[in-house]
Amino acid sequence: MRTVLKKILTAMRGGVNELGEAVVDGQGNRILEQELRDSEHELKQAKQELASLMAEAASLARQIRTEQDSAAKREDDARKAIAAGQEDLAREVAERIVGHERRASELTQTRELLQQRIVGLKDRVQKAEKQLADYRRELQVVKTNERVLRTTAQIDTNINSQQSSLSTAKETLERIRERQAREEDRQTASATLEKELTGADLDEKLKAAGIDGEQDAVNDVLARLKGGNANP
Repeated sequence: MRTVLKKILTAMRGGVNELGEAVVDGQGNRILEQELRDSEHELKQAKQELASLMAEAASLARQIRTEQDSAAKREDDARKAIAAGQEDLAREVAERIVGHERRASELTQTRELLQQRIVGLKDRVQKAEKQLADYRRELQVVKTNERVLRTTAQIDTNINSQQSSLSTAKETLERIRERQAREEDRQTASATLEKELTGADLDEKLKAAGIDGEQDAVNDVLARLKGGNANP
């Protein structure tokens, strides 16, 4: 019985250490669950053995009552023998009474010792049962915490991945904008060069200054025509 309880308490002490490791150790929960199942099995055995001891105590109580009843009956027989003047018979009956009383006393002492052990073992079993229930609750807390930690870690991983993707997207966007700016600069430079080569830029400058060669030529033609009409 003590061996069983010792195993239970040892398994539970091991479970305390496992509780601290379960969050970081992927196998921790399964190890602890197995330890608790082992403890439950040992506790069940302890209860069965305790029940056997209680049954034995009950059997001793019956035996004590039997011896006491037998002694009481023999006392009646002894009184009758004395009343009948059968001294030798009364003595023989008295010897039987002594035997019953001795056995009743011995059985009583045995039962008292057994009862003391039963009381102590009951207390230990109850404590072991309470500890087991506490560890079961702790296991649920640990499993919940582990799920939260795993979920948080996954969220962190997703967010980090997203940030990395956004960073890459930003770099890509900047490269696109830079390429577009270079293309615009190239096109502007090409147009400017084309104007310079064809003289279009000079025409634009003259026009901007109010000097339009084409318009002046038109005006000269009109003036010439008007002059011709004035001198037939």
